[in-house]
Amino acid sequence: MLTVLYPTEPQPAPHAALLRCRRRRELPRHRSMAALLLALPLLSGCTNSLPVQLSPEERVGLGQRALALLLRAARSDVDIVACNAIEALVNVAPQDGLSHFRAALSAEAPLIRFAGCVALGELRDRAALGSIKHCLRDPEPRVRLAAAFAATRCGETGWAGRLVEALNNDRTENLRADAAFLIGRLGEPRAKAQLRAALGNKTNQDAKVVALQIYGALARLGDQDAGDMLIEYAQYDALSRLLALQILCEVGSADARDTFVYRLNSSDDYVEARLIAARGLAKLGAPAGYELAVRAARQATADPDETMRIRSLAALALGEMGERRALPVLQQLAESQDDPRVQVAACYAICKIVNAPPPG
Repeated sequence: MLTVLYPTEPQPAPHAALLRCRRRRELPRHRSMAALLLALPLLSGCTNSLPVQLSPEERVGLGQRALALLLRAARSDVDIVACNAIEALVNVAPQDGLSHFRAALSAEAPLIRFAGCVALGELRDRAALGSIKHCLRDPEPRVRLAAAFAATRCGETGWAGRLVEALNNDRTENLRADAAFLIGRLGEPRAKAQLRAALGNKTNQDAKVVALQIYGALARLGDQDAGDMLIEYAQYDALSRLLALQILCEVGSADARDTFVYRLNSSDDYVEARLIAARGLAKLGAPAGYELAVRAARQATADPDETMRIRSLAALALGEMGERRALPVLQQLAESQDDPRVQVAACYAICKIVNAPPPG
């Protein structure tokens, strides 16, 4: 869920995952970006001193405005921003976002078309099959893979083989990683044999990102050994650790609890890794990283991209914890004019908390 940029290499394929490791680049600043940024506070009144908690009426208003921003962001022509918003809406407001997912299939940016196909596939939107089939002939191979995923999820036969073919034979590491990720999202247990066979390919073994995505797909399909391998990767170098933690968080593996606890409490580790671990624990019902996430949500560094990563991951961790006391902090992030990626992450978290059933 959601795109967070890491200035590391190699550059994995962009797919529906929180952690996106890409080479550092400038987020384009143009007219659509300015239009996306919130011009008005999400709640009336001064926000310099945050309230301890929000009233029920304030929570409703905050949630409505956060959803409105996500919907607006989903139509941005800034690919990262639109992709983040689409991924968020699939989880918190799929029906509200449906027209935006369909519109994404004709967007100029390939990443947005990719995200739109994945979203429609997740929702099994057969009404969009005509547009999905058009994307099967897209000039971008990444979009064609996402369209094959969507068509398969919508009941069309014969297209899953395109994903397997790409995983085994494509020369581009990013596309093999995409294919592995999408095969795992199909939710077809019979795919485990094909994923295991792909691990026997030395080209995939040597491509760290591809191997991690294959293990992630297997773990999503219930393969215990693959989950154990991801836990092992979480002890490796920084890139392996971040990707493995992210995938374990997405899978929601209870077996990773000790790994999440260890990483959360490793004060010498990257704060990004600790925040992913905090989110993973929150998915398992343990909001142990709340104080860390609140501090990180207010953290600023000399590098704007680093600040964006830290604040976005903090927002996502707080959203997973589901605690209403985090809403004022998230409100402040959502009102920030510094980076729309942070705004989108904060609004996603707000919607998760506001829409959650009352505690107890």
